[in-house]
Amino acid sequence: LSNLDAKLRVQTRTQIASLQRRLGVTTVYVTHDQTEALTMGDRIAVLKDGILQQVGSPRDLYEKPNNVFVAGFIGSPAMNLLPASVVEGGITFGTLNHPVDRDTLSNARSAQVTVGVRPEDIIVSNSGEGLPVTVDVVEELGADGYLYGHADVNGTRTDIVTRVDGRNHPSIGDTVVVSPKQGHVHMFDSESGERLDDKAVISA
Repeated sequence: LSNLDAKLRVQTRTQIASLQRRLGVTTVYVTHDQTEALTMGDRIAVLKDGILQQVGSPRDLYEKPNNVFVAGFIGSPAMNLLPASVVEGGITFGTLNHPVDRDTLSNARSAQVTVGVRPEDIIVSNSGEGLPVTVDVVEELGADGYLYGHADVNGTRTDIVTRVDGRNHPSIGDTVVVSPKQGHVHMFDSESGERLDDKAVISA
């Protein structure tokens, strides 16, 4: 569907999905477009370099990606992935010590982990504890919008995307403080990239 214009592409994938469900025919659809996979698939298989990474429903892959690759591939905009230090009872997120289950942290191979937070699971405020982010661009999409900014994480510039109110949002050049919603933080091993808590089962 890549050669179709945006509106026709949405209509066509809806028609294909409707036809497939009405006929009840098992269909294999191969795509590099994760939006097509999420909207058309009942079960999705994610491959990287010919190796199966995860199989599951669209919701399974979105809520519980098995590794950093799946986390960064599923979702638009992509999940924010940044390094964090393990501290007593949790991990650091800027100036915030975010609580994480002890059993999850015990699976980490080092004192550094990769933290994943989706744009819609980030709280944006003007002050307080968290990660200071400088606003680069705000993409207005009507009722919603996306804030694109950057932060200094361990001396490295790291891009951050958050969902904001499309009508009332920070301006370009502002500095805001972001923090993750409790229960919506994904933890990955910094060396292997594998999820630290229970992974979804890869099944044929």
